[in-house]
Amino acid sequence: MMRLPIVIAAALLASACTPMSTLPPGSPEAQARSALGTPAAEYDNPDGTRQLVYPRGPLGTETYMVFLKGGTVQRVDQVLTDGNFSLIQSGVTTGDQVRRMIGPPYRVVRFENLKQYAWDYRFRDTWGYLAIFSVMVDDRGVVANKVIARIESSRDGGLNR
Repeated sequence: MMRLPIVIAAALLASACTPMSTLPPGSPEAQARSALGTPAAEYDNPDGTRQLVYPRGPLGTETYMVFLKGGTVQRVDQVLTDGNFSLIQSGVTTGDQVRRMIGPPYRVVRFENLKQYAWDYRFRDTWGYLAIFSVMVDDRGVVANKVIARIESSRDGGLNR
């Protein structure tokens, strides 16, 4: 009896996700848009490439960037990673650069007394723990600070206690 809800949940999860492996390099842009839908954002880069941004779910832990050149997929990257977060520098990186690097946040909170916004991103850290990466962006549009906080104490979310 307990297996039925697990099977249903797994089926729903699988149907909600389009595997990024279905977009190998060289795939046409039309195939990417057909498989993934409308991107949350699109950017034209100075080097002639374009990137399509695909966050997965309102509280998802992955955001994919599809990089295109000449109308074909060059690569697909999952960008919510510790490595990408380390590239964001306080006092240097702009909010626009953050969006191009890791996509739109799932939540924005205003701290009026600091004159800053917290942009929050849910992700799985290097060890598989659910965590939140917060980027503090000031009113000038520059990163003021950043922090990572785990929101679960075990990789299974505490379900096996």
